[in-house]
Parts: sequence; structure tokens; C-alpha cells
Amino acid sequence: MRNRVRYLIKHTLDELYELGKGMRKGEIQKQMQRITGVRQSNFIHASTTKARYERALMRFCDYLEELGIKRESHLKKKSTEELKEIINNYFAELANKGFSKSTIKIHICALEKTLPVIRPDIKDFLNNDENRIGWWAAGQEKKKGDSYVNPEAVRENLNELNKMIAEAQALGGFRVREIARAEVNREDKTITIHKAKGGRTRTLYFEHREEKFEKLANLIEKLQSEEYEKKLKDYYENLKRACEETQEEYRASHAFRFEYAQNRAEELRNNKEELKYLLDKYNADEETKQYVDNEDTIDRAVDYVLTHEIGHNRTCMSRYYYKR
Repeated sequence: MRNRVRYLIKHTLDELYELGKGMRKGEIQKQMQRITGVRQSNFIHASTTKARYERALMRFCDYLEELGIKRESHLKKKSTEELKEIINNYFAELANKGFSKSTIKIHICALEKTLPVIRPDIKDFLNNDENRIGWWAAGQEKKKGDSYVNPEAVRENLNELNKMIAEAQALGGFRVREIARAEVNREDKTITIHKAKGGRTRTLYFEHREEKFEKLANLIEKLQSEEYEKKLKDYYENLKRACEETQEEYRASHAFRFEYAQNRAEELRNNKEELKYLLDKYNADEETKQYVDNEDTIDRAVDYVLTHEIGHNRTCMSRYYYKR
């Protein structure tokens, strides 16, 4: 039945996929950034993403039907405030059922893509970072989503090459393959990661961290000369053995990226001069710059800088890394 809310939502998802599957996501994001100032794509570009979103949306439809919202007309008659309450309650139910943070994030993204097409009045509510953080923060912590308890001990149990990879990740917040895309500028004390995830390029500034810059720059150049990417299978196997030796739970190499974000957040809080400098470098607006001088809002300024340093679009993602 075409007037069923289930059909309406799935049809919307299908259309977003049909529009996006033949396009390069990175190029669309660049165009949207030029037009709106926000790097994003409103379409769905991968069949695997569509499949995940469809499973999430059908669960949401089950929830709506339990509330008696079975037809398109039922959904459209709900006021904005009523719909907000329904969404809040839905995510609370997912958390109560033990869904992980990462799974709840998929549900958030699925709703964010599709529901505003049907109900534009709900778009800002779904896009609001504070709302999103609240929804996924209530979920169960995924054990791999954290740094190692004793990362130095783990690194000490790695062989020489793999220890260098892990150290570079912890010093630069890199995804493991980004080290190969990093360009070192010793004169300006910057490191630029070209065409990282989503086709994004980002620059890290080390004017206030000269000692770390020298160490990281040397690691990057050494690893690139060693063609470390061809040896990543051994890196992960060695990392698993190191975790066994140190009685750490294996959290893959991404744990070093968590370590960077957690340490870096503390550094930025304690160095307002550097924080202000980086807000300027990353073109923060005046409101964000003012957050630095208020202890109640300084974390928002930290979020802004960390988001740029770890290569994400949303400021809420930095909190996922460092706020436990």
C-alpha cells in the first residue's frame, strides 16, 4: 500500500540512493561546501550504506506502527513537537535495549537522510549536534572504541617498524593509511594529509609543538621510505600479540587515534594561546572563538579544533573520541 508510512520512508531511501549511486561522494561534498559552507552529501552513494540504513529505517517504522502511525497521513498530522518527542523516545528505547553507540549512530544517520525529505520541519532537530550526542551517548560503549589502558606498554611489545606506525598514529591522530598520504613541511612546521577519508585534505599545525613535530616528521619520512602500507597485515598480527603480552583487550590500531584525541583535548584545554591560534587557522567563527574564555564552553572550542585535526566534518565526532 503506497500510503503506508513504511512504503513512504523506503521509497525516499531508494530515491536518495538512485540519485547518489552514480556520483562521487567527495565531489558532491566539495560542491555543497562551496554552496552552503558545509561539506556534506544529501544522497546515498554506496549499496552497503543503503542496506544498513534500510534495516535501521524498517525498525523505526516498526516503532511508528506500534504507536499507531501506520499511514503517511498519520505521520504528517503529527506536530513538530510531537515528532521530536517520538524521535527522542525511539532513541531512548534503542539505548534501553542495549544497542551500541555505533549502531545508534547508523539509526541517526538513516533518519537524518530520509525523514527531513518527508518532514522538512524536523531537519534542524536531527542535525543538531547536541541532540545527536545525547542519543548515541546513551548507547552501550563498544569496547574497541577507546585507547589502550597502557598504550606505551603495547607499543614497546611491537617490532621496530610496527612500533613506528603506532607512534605515528598516536602523535598525529592518523588513520593507519593516512601516514602514506602525509606531506611534511619542515619550514612551516605543518603536516598535510592529502585525500584522506571522504577525499578530504587536512593540515596539522605544530608551531606550538615543535618537539612532537620533529619526532612525527621523522617517523613519517621513515615509514614512507619503508613502504609500510605493504606490511600492514603483519602490523595487525603483531598488535594482537602485543595485546596478549600486556593483557590488554585488542582494540586494533584505531585505539592510537583515540589516544591522540584524548591527550590532545587535554593539551588544548591547558593552552588557550594555542587553542586560539588554531581556531583562527581553521577559520572558526567569532562565536566559536569566544568559547575559549569561558570554562563552561571551552570544550566547544576544543571540539572544533579536534574535528579538523582528526579529519571529520561534525564537531560532535571529536567528543566521541575523547569524552568517555
